[in-house]
Amino acid sequence: MPLNIIICGGGIGGLSAAGFLRAKHNVTVLERGTLDFTVNDYGLSVVSNAFNLLQRAGIKQDDLDMVVMTHVWMRGPQNEELRTTHFDTRARFGGAPSILLKRAKLQKELMRFATSTDFAGAPAEIVQNAKVTRVDTAAGKVWTEDGRVFEGDLIVGADGIHSIVRSAILGGQDIVSSIRTHDTLTFMAHLSIEDIRSDPTFAYLSDPSIAAGLCSVHAASGPQINKRILTYHNSAHGLQVVGYTSEKEFAEKFDSAKTAIIKNVPVERVVEDFSPEFGDSIVNLFRHSKIDAWRIRDVALMDRWFSGKALLIGDAAHAVPPHAGQGCNITIEDAEALGYLLKDVESPDGIPAALEKFMLLRKDRVDFVARRSRELGHLSTDEDKGKVPITNEEFAMKVYTYQGAELALKMLNSSATGTGQEGTN
Repeated sequence: MPLNIIICGGGIGGLSAAGFLRAKHNVTVLERGTLDFTVNDYGLSVVSNAFNLLQRAGIKQDDLDMVVMTHVWMRGPQNEELRTTHFDTRARFGGAPSILLKRAKLQKELMRFATSTDFAGAPAEIVQNAKVTRVDTAAGKVWTEDGRVFEGDLIVGADGIHSIVRSAILGGQDIVSSIRTHDTLTFMAHLSIEDIRSDPTFAYLSDPSIAAGLCSVHAASGPQINKRILTYHNSAHGLQVVGYTSEKEFAEKFDSAKTAIIKNVPVERVVEDFSPEFGDSIVNLFRHSKIDAWRIRDVALMDRWFSGKALLIGDAAHAVPPHAGQGCNITIEDAEALGYLLKDVESPDGIPAALEKFMLLRKDRVDFVARRSRELGHLSTDEDKGKVPITNEEFAMKVYTYQGAELALKMLNSSATGTGQEGTN
């Protein structure tokens, strides 16, 4: 008999989980708002460790308006070349590419994964404008703001950093108390390829069909200060510009408005912040569109991501700083692992054992990614500082070569029995 699974949250994690779970089970997704895939939103990277899982599931990359990541550029504050690195996970690891695209494009294709008859199993039911207000982890019940009640064998909390499911698992704890800030924000802007094509110093970014990727520019005072500007392709036609800096007066604005995003920041405020450390050509990248300020946050680590009939995935369980570029990727890994571990579970009695395996597969790996993210963002905890830093090579080999839950479970079992087996986990 299929399980009845309720997923709270219709973002990347929720729709990915719905896609992987629907093959064997009945899935209902509760999304607090209205899903809009037409917005011109931010770009993100889906790296080989997650993209190979989506490819095998049947995602159509032609529908993603994506570019394949091939390069990482390190530039000086005047846009002078410091180092160019080839970053092609297909060539290096013989597997899937790593891609750059806009979030809405990925989410739209994940919606197809969750609901189209092109995929195995009954389509997931997507309930929009269903804001979850209460969760009973013991009974497997979810209440929405408009008074509806949903009941299932398993509740999956994919409801982000302000997760109502997380609060329920923690015994009603105010979720704000587990969210951490780091006196860091990003100024986010978009520009088109045409905006930079006339400037020969940006020739390396001007043709993503030949070279696409991410450019990192450190401040003139060096990488040790809290300022950095990233530029990366988000389609064949556009770029995302991300400027890291300290919060300053925005800290109070974030707190008073109870938000992590402040829209329409004046261009001159951003230029004033970055001009002392970066040349005009870099700073002027922010002059091409509206600018939003995003607060950098993560959540306190949890030893267990489930209680009773409820489980957390993605940011609800382990929101990490963005510096390693793995936030949505480990979320997609969570979703695939949950689908794999529940595929043969035909009774609610089998769920607890599956969730225990889920924790064995996921927690150490996610903790590894989170630690590297903190290291790259100069946010290391005292515990982190007592460990040998993770090298780029170590991170790449462990993270980018991931092949999914089935192989990871085989490796875990072989390690437990002492037989040894090469691979990634």
